[in-house]
Amino acid sequence: MAEKKINSVEYRVDPLLASKALILQARLMRAAGPLASKLPTILASRREGASIEEKALADAEALVAITSIFNAIAPEEYASLVQDIVEIAKVKRPSGAYDPVDLDGDFAGRLGDIIPVAVFVLSEQFGDFFSGALANGRRAMTAKA
Repeated sequence: MAEKKINSVEYRVDPLLASKALILQARLMRAAGPLASKLPTILASRREGASIEEKALADAEALVAITSIFNAIAPEEYASLVQDIVEIAKVKRPSGAYDPVDLDGDFAGRLGDIIPVAVFVLSEQFGDFFSGALANGRRAMTAKA
């Protein structure tokens, strides 16, 4: 379980069941298409200790990826994917209880928080997967050299 404050609102993410994570990963890859290769960089920039430069580069790549996704899938499919991602998180209410995120209810008037929450969810759900993929790729490149 991971927690993070985004614009003074606290979110929590619990690990998904493996089958749910694989389905979400497949949807992301289908939507992102060739831009899926940028996901590891974007997610890695959200780790603790990432430099300001890494975060800025990843934010720029995220915008390019999102723009390309807009061109690749229907707006409704994009909205559904983003909704499914952010609704994995739970939001801390004033009572201190964590409730499931409701895209329409929790982000009304706060649209700028949607992508940071989505990136937080994805980094928590798939950070290990992409870190492993990057490490395997580096190892494979070193072995060929």
